[in-house]
Amino acid sequence: MFRLRRYRVFLAFAVITIIALYQFSSSSSPWTEQAASRFGQSQGGDTEPQVKWEPKPQVAKETKQFEVEVSAATNPQAKQTPPPIAPVEKPVDKKSTTAQGKNSIPVGVGAGHAARPDATSTPATEEKDRGQDILGALLSSSEEAAHWTKMKEQYPVPTESLIALPTAKAKSIPKIQADFKKESDVEKADREIKLGTIKDVFKRSWSGYKEFAWLHDEVMPVSGSKKDPFAGWGATLVDALDTLWIMGLKEEFEEAVKAVEKIDFTTTHRSDIPLFETTIRYLGGFLAAYDMAGKQHEILLTKAKELAEILMAAFDTPNRMPQTYYFWQPDFSAIPHPASNHVVLAEIGSLSMEFTYLAQLTGDHKYYDAIARITDNLEGYQNHTRLPGMWPTYFDASGCVKHQYNTSPNKPLQKPITAGDPGWDEALKNGAYLKANPSQPLVLPPAKDGSIAVGVEELSPNGKKYIPLEKPEPLKMAPNGPNPTWKPPPEESIDWPGPPNAAPKKRQLAAAGFSSVPEATPVKSMLAAVGFPSDPEATPVKPTCDNPGFGPSSTGGREEYTLGGMSDSTYEYLPKQYLLLGGQVEKYRTMYEVSAEVMKKYLIFRPMLPNNDDILFSGKLLVYAQEPGEPLTTDLEPEYAHLTCFTGGMFGMSARIFERPKDLEIAAKLTEGCVYAYNMTATGIMPEAFEGVACESQKVCTWNETLYNEVLDPNADIRLKQHEEAMANYEIKLKSASLWFDEQMKAYMEATAAPVPVATSVVAPVAEVTKVPDSVLDKRELADLAANRKGKVLRPPQNGSTNAESGPADDEPPTKIATEEEEEPSPSRVMPTFPAIYSPQVPLNHEEYVKMRLEEERLPLGVTRIKAREYILRPEAIESVWYMYRLTGDSYWREAGWRMFEAIETHTKTLHGNSAIDDVTKTSPTLNDSMESFWLAETLKYYYLLFSEEDVVSLDEWVLNTEAHPFRRPKA
Repeated sequence: MFRLRRYRVFLAFAVITIIALYQFSSSSSPWTEQAASRFGQSQGGDTEPQVKWEPKPQVAKETKQFEVEVSAATNPQAKQTPPPIAPVEKPVDKKSTTAQGKNSIPVGVGAGHAARPDATSTPATEEKDRGQDILGALLSSSEEAAHWTKMKEQYPVPTESLIALPTAKAKSIPKIQADFKKESDVEKADREIKLGTIKDVFKRSWSGYKEFAWLHDEVMPVSGSKKDPFAGWGATLVDALDTLWIMGLKEEFEEAVKAVEKIDFTTTHRSDIPLFETTIRYLGGFLAAYDMAGKQHEILLTKAKELAEILMAAFDTPNRMPQTYYFWQPDFSAIPHPASNHVVLAEIGSLSMEFTYLAQLTGDHKYYDAIARITDNLEGYQNHTRLPGMWPTYFDASGCVKHQYNTSPNKPLQKPITAGDPGWDEALKNGAYLKANPSQPLVLPPAKDGSIAVGVEELSPNGKKYIPLEKPEPLKMAPNGPNPTWKPPPEESIDWPGPPNAAPKKRQLAAAGFSSVPEATPVKSMLAAVGFPSDPEATPVKPTCDNPGFGPSSTGGREEYTLGGMSDSTYEYLPKQYLLLGGQVEKYRTMYEVSAEVMKKYLIFRPMLPNNDDILFSGKLLVYAQEPGEPLTTDLEPEYAHLTCFTGGMFGMSARIFERPKDLEIAAKLTEGCVYAYNMTATGIMPEAFEGVACESQKVCTWNETLYNEVLDPNADIRLKQHEEAMANYEIKLKSASLWFDEQMKAYMEATAAPVPVATSVVAPVAEVTKVPDSVLDKRELADLAANRKGKVLRPPQNGSTNAESGPADDEPPTKIATEEEEEPSPSRVMPTFPAIYSPQVPLNHEEYVKMRLEEERLPLGVTRIKAREYILRPEAIESVWYMYRLTGDSYWREAGWRMFEAIETHTKTLHGNSAIDDVTKTSPTLNDSMESFWLAETLKYYYLLFSEEDVVSLDEWVLNTEAHPFRRPKA
């Protein structure tokens, strides 16, 4: 009966719930409509809103995308239909003239580019805005994203000033590829089997991308998810177009070309567009696929031009140097901006091939002009760095900072002049030659005493003598300060901006962007100085930068010079640009050859290895600031990175086209260094970066185990000395603690010792009575105890009698026995504890420490540190292996490349493609669930070309950009 009643309650509750849900779903006024009506909007928008829409000030947001992996979001869930939502249009400020969207104000910019407060926002509307914000958050999904719009150029290049694309007939350039011998039937069958295996790996990766990340940047091959680290324009799709064509996957190629039409380059979830990555992947991918497919798919060239128009907006700066991270939103892009004063070399120096090829395919000179100006500035800066001939990884490209040299962008580099050369005498006349030829270094001969002679007087950057400055007058304090005599200057003496004929100070203030009224607030002044007008209706102040050249980002500290990350493709593009232009621009050859000599002298080294392998690595050179005239202070980090492995191909190709036969040997040893790095790990894959021991000579380099162990354990002596000092301190503490303990123990023993009985001839010793609980005493003992409590004493038995009870003797005083009420508790004492003193741990000796490092860090012999253990499917090593095979025809490179491919496939294979791994030194590395677009665009393409017939993408017909996109070379 009780159970039946309980079920009735549950049944009634279920009926009520069903009725409530039905009423909610059939309601004629959805919750969004009700929310909208609260703020004066009807469902159909026929009635006027009750509250005027006044936008809140826009706030800068976090640039970095917030990504959280939520299992519930990735697991398949049953789809649920949400309640219907009435369409509601967000009111738009009619005064606004720019497109508004979710990201209408760029995020992540510097403090100088803070978002401007909207003029229509007032404290009176704060409460209304709060409610409107709530409604806007509810309806944010219906907002349209901001779109890039082409603005009027702030710093246009006149048509007559454009640097024209060279159109003359290409020069005759030496042959690059080797003459290959005919392969046997067995060799052909083996090669085709390997070619098919590589193609299958590509198809698996492409299928994973198509199924899980179509039109997104990358697929996550382990989880089957997607991500958009670039602009969300389908990086893998565009990057792999030419690989699809080369591998003969024509159906997949046609499908991908159709998908390209859906890409909208005018909007992205990012607030900025990375110019370098977008150029090499997207622009290069479109152009290569368009040309390789016979120029039949016009949509590819159209998309390339659409993207190029957006990228060209990044060049709209005072010196026409690009913003390498272009903030594209209309509200920000409409404001004049200079290029960065802290650019990465590779990001600004690796745009030349793509824009040149676009100019060649379209005939539009503006694309070539954009990158030719970068080349001119690189040329002008090349011999003025701390390491003349190379460029640091970071430098100033803004043109707004005065440098201590005058660049001659259009003047080619020249060899140094020495005593006896033409112009030597002129060079010593008042420094006239140096000022007229800043790009030509001067080498002065040493004097007889060995010192360096000085041929000209010490000059300032403007060519004048240095004159000591006079001591300035004492500063006057502001009002209310320590100087009571201070008075403000008369108002008419203050220089504020005025007409064009105003005083120089006025013009300077105006150029700096300060407001034209004395009452201007500091905030307005600062905003105006960076391009924001103090008046919303005013025209932004353009930054004025009259120095077009490049220069150092800072005058102190150290600079890095490397062929690895942040520099690599700038050097790679010098010989490749020479090929793409048909040898018509000689400066690219000169710039490469000057830099190559510096690379060989300062960066390339032979590592010390157990088997004395004759290979080469390319390290990182740190150059420290020095005063003029002081010797160069450098420090070589014997690092070798996977990114640096491209150098073998660069040196090899350049050795052929520039007829530098010795460099071909260097190219082979650099490539062999990468092959060695693959073979030295447990997985057979090269780590991202590691360090070794550099030998002083590239010719003689003998294994020295003692030296190697010292590099692994440079602090053995320090460690031993520290242990000795710790032991000495330990002995002192131990002795001190022992003395203290002895004293405490002595005091304890004295305080707890039993009283010494006093021997007399009259008083007999009295037995000590121990108090015992009554419950454990027998009757006889109870009687004795009772007598004792009455003030009587129990004496020892005499004359053999027992239990003798008697009072005090007549001849001695009675002994008083204290009762329980009269007893005083004696203080309890605890035995002292010896202080806790720990002896120093015995350190490992030198041999034990070296063994420990080798085992725990899994270091191959010869490697002193693995800086980065991961492998992210990089292509640079196989790139150089392919180049060396095409240059030499030696089958060794095919064998080495196949071992590398098998190792990669074994440890990176997933169900939906291939994944980056966390540690190449593990026997079972962890998959990182990442597959960058260059896995399909470069890595697998190079493996496929290694086993293709040699006329497929011949180096005598094509030149590949840094993303392995082939561009057709002009015919001689």
